[in-house]
Amino acid sequence: MAENQENKGTESKSSRKKRNVVVLVLMFLLLVCLFIVQCHLDQMKQEALAKEQETALEMQRRRTLDSLRQLEQMRADSIRRADSLAALVVDTVPADTTPAVVEPVKPALNRDSIRHVRDSIKHVNDSLAAIEKARQDSLKAVADSLAEVEKRLAEEAEKKRIADSIRAADQVPPVAEIAPPAGRYYDPIKLKVKCDEIKCKTYLSVGDTNNPVEAGKAIEYNKTGSVFYYAVDSVGNRTPWEEAKYDMASDNVCGKNAYPVPVGGKQVCVDAYEYPNSPDELPKDMVSQEEAVALCAKEGKHLCSIDEWQAACRGKDNTKYSYGDTYKQNKCNTNTKAAKRVGRKEQCRSWWGMYDMNGNLWEWTSTTSKDHPNMYLVAGGAWNTNNGSKCTESKFSFYPQNQYPSVGFRCCK
Repeated sequence: MAENQENKGTESKSSRKKRNVVVLVLMFLLLVCLFIVQCHLDQMKQEALAKEQETALEMQRRRTLDSLRQLEQMRADSIRRADSLAALVVDTVPADTTPAVVEPVKPALNRDSIRHVRDSIKHVNDSLAAIEKARQDSLKAVADSLAEVEKRLAEEAEKKRIADSIRAADQVPPVAEIAPPAGRYYDPIKLKVKCDEIKCKTYLSVGDTNNPVEAGKAIEYNKTGSVFYYAVDSVGNRTPWEEAKYDMASDNVCGKNAYPVPVGGKQVCVDAYEYPNSPDELPKDMVSQEEAVALCAKEGKHLCSIDEWQAACRGKDNTKYSYGDTYKQNKCNTNTKAAKRVGRKEQCRSWWGMYDMNGNLWEWTSTTSKDHPNMYLVAGGAWNTNNGSKCTESKFSFYPQNQYPSVGFRCCK
């Protein structure tokens, strides 16, 4: 019977693995489909823009041709009028008229008529010159307009080429972070997804990945469960869906700036910040272990033991760092030249609600070293310890009466 149960358990695990593989494959195919659709939409947009520009250019050419036709018609009409006036001059004085016959005709009237005809011919010639000048000006304006259109088309083509080059060169997706980070909270929070690039869009979906909404602005949240999020940069690179789990608790029994942490079957209230446990204040350093014990006792608390401290840092999932199992330089103050005001690093928060447990200042504990009983352990690393700031990181070379510029503490109760 035990073998049957073991076989059933093995089959169940195998089925779950198969289902997980199928889900991962489906998600990958969905991402590929989304990428293909995006590329197709971009191509359609570029084709529509090119067609619109070609249509505008064709309309401009047609209007130009119509203007040229009108100018040619006016020129032909003017030439016909000039020919008619020239014929009138010839008909005014017949070639076969004798001097005896011509004499009685009124010469003054003929001279006036000829002068009028000549003036009319000059006016027609001036009109033809004006029309020709207008025609040349119109042709130049059309040529300038066509040159401007061609220049604009060339600029658009160059912009598209540069954008395509940037898109081809940039294949790295951005980094997305949800704030505040996953963990337990006792009051409603406002979720916002941040991106490490300037021109970047972020999205989140509550409960599953089926209903994404833009997350550039804060969204009110007060629900226990998962929130999924991702980001897309300006050239279309996007991050995969990431999950953040939240536990919205109803009551905090520890009071102000302290939260309960399960340690060895009991609840211990651990300060949220390094002493003096006040957000956005510089933590106290240059304090001996003996002074730290006295300051905690003055507040009705005790200096945290190494077990209490590490439980608060590692969270419910027992991670290496307060934010996860992989070191990330920008999460906590671990690669600078001095301690920062507590709580400024929003992502440097453990599941239970403690800030700056990795980096900023080493923290005294009430636990002595096994190898050196006269020395006390400090935990968590300082502002310059980089990945040597794990929740399990501790040193035993510090005497309790000594003060150090890189060592502070926090209290428990």
